[in-house]
Amino acid sequence: MTEKSNKFMPVIMGISSVVSIAFSLFHLYTAGVRELPGMQQRLVHLTLGLILIFLIFPFIKGKGKGSRLIDLLFVISGAGAGGYLLVNQEDITFRLGITYYPDIIAGFIIIILVLEATRRVMGLALPVISLIALLYAFLGDQLPGILRHSGLDTVRIVSHLTLTTEGIFGIPLGASASLVAIFIIFAAFLNGTGTGQYFVNLVMSKFGRTRGGAAKAAVVGSGLMGMLSGSVIANVMGTGTFTIPLMKENGYDNKTAAAVEAVSSTGGQIMPPVMGAAAYIIAEILRVPFVSVIKAAIIPASLYYLAEFIYVDLQAVKLKLTGISSDKVQEYQMRAKGKHYLVLPIMMLIILMVALEWLPPKAAFYAILLTIVIGFIQRSNRLNWEKILVILKSGARNTIEVIVATSCAGIIVGVLSLTGLGIQLSSILVRLAGENLVILLVLTMFVSLIMGMGLTTTSCYIILAILVAPALVKMGVQPLAAHFFVFFFGMYSFITPPVALGAYAAAGLAGSEPFATGYTAWRIALPSFLVPYVFVFSPALLGMGAPLEVARVVGAASIGVWFIAISTVGFFRKNLLLWEKAVMFIAGVLLIETNFMTDAIGAILGMSLLLIRCRSRHASGGD
Repeated sequence: MTEKSNKFMPVIMGISSVVSIAFSLFHLYTAGVRELPGMQQRLVHLTLGLILIFLIFPFIKGKGKGSRLIDLLFVISGAGAGGYLLVNQEDITFRLGITYYPDIIAGFIIIILVLEATRRVMGLALPVISLIALLYAFLGDQLPGILRHSGLDTVRIVSHLTLTTEGIFGIPLGASASLVAIFIIFAAFLNGTGTGQYFVNLVMSKFGRTRGGAAKAAVVGSGLMGMLSGSVIANVMGTGTFTIPLMKENGYDNKTAAAVEAVSSTGGQIMPPVMGAAAYIIAEILRVPFVSVIKAAIIPASLYYLAEFIYVDLQAVKLKLTGISSDKVQEYQMRAKGKHYLVLPIMMLIILMVALEWLPPKAAFYAILLTIVIGFIQRSNRLNWEKILVILKSGARNTIEVIVATSCAGIIVGVLSLTGLGIQLSSILVRLAGENLVILLVLTMFVSLIMGMGLTTTSCYIILAILVAPALVKMGVQPLAAHFFVFFFGMYSFITPPVALGAYAAAGLAGSEPFATGYTAWRIALPSFLVPYVFVFSPALLGMGAPLEVARVVGAASIGVWFIAISTVGFFRKNLLLWEKAVMFIAGVLLIETNFMTDAIGAILGMSLLLIRCRSRHASGGD
């Protein structure tokens, strides 16, 4: 970078800091003081987000003055187009579809800026899919068969995507603006006051002395941290830097240590009460309270982490591992001592949302206020105004990925609704599956995993929610279960080869082979891969139904997860033979399936084999 370009940097950094702080303050204001109409909220959210992106992410990395001038042009364009739409928003609405040239020009600029911002933040995958969607909108009248539509002109496409709530400013961006942003800011305040580190210290002190204690602590700690960050990669890079070395020191091999961290961090997206961005969008799309999404996620999230916890415990027994040293455990105990008050904001959030039924943004706002109060009165890591500004900047910048994912996916959603292709594709999937729900679920799983390979969980879920979830609902699946199904498998793509981005990030920290790490992560999470299928057929796993039925299904599923984990590790007291692994796997599947008869058969089958092995003094070695 040239000397002249270096002179730009302090100015650019200063402007980006002001915009970041303004962004966070805006969302605090609208969450707790005065709520804005939906379109206005989304316009300010996207405009400030675009300005911030073009200030932080250069047009061409490593280039000098020319690149920065291009960035400045994008900043001005974003401010101008977004400002125009914001100022004229009421007028545009009252015109009832009548558009002027300035409206279309501003809308066209917004589309270009969203595509470019997404490219800078997330790479080419989502922008390329969006461009294909736009080409389809323009050229659909020249395509054959069911893909053909009557053809659309530029004015209609641009106005639909940018002047209505059916495209870029649709439900996904609405969830980002009204729900996701304030919770990300809340998470930034929790981390800024030391809550994230407290979680790590607490679980290390509780699990450190147990066999394989470092891995067990990583499972719980990374899950809690992932709940706060909402980003798989960010959590892997954040907590993995010290959990992976600890696991390796504890005796786990490189790929297992990396895989455990990847699986733990991935599960943070479904861990209540904060969860990942996609969970808020589920609530918005289905028009259900966010509390309903939280309640539905509790059991699947618990089974997910139970499967991983059992896996690392069995591995510890198999490898004859002990806990981490007493000195390190005492060190973590000292760090966690007297800091239990740090969980009060999370407890307050749960009480306000669940018990008092407050709207989530308002509950998050008051939880943030409590976090700030705690930050000022605590002795260590005490907040000051300078730290608050840093937290506000961090909160804004942590929303960037969600902003581009939801706005760019909005282009795809808008084209699908404008052309009617979304409805047609749902019908095609149903016909392709022969109207067999199991086949449709398998097809949906593979589509979700493939889509998730190049996209974030949020953008993957948005597209699948429009394309695939309606097909599941059409086949009689409960709507929340259908949307959870595509959400879960979009999330699982981070730990499923061939493109397991979460596992590959952890492999880089552990020095392990990426594909082997991804395969190990997939094996660890394998028991929970069956859970989405089960809650489609039995919503009791989502907490829906009579309490006794929910308790029976959860109990059976927990034992089933244990049996499948035994099968994947291939160990119970001694190494299992191949046929024994198969029997345990089948027993686990039968227990996770919610029919009472299959539960009984699975329990008898699995427990019988375990009792035989317990009584046998001369069990065979590994296969």
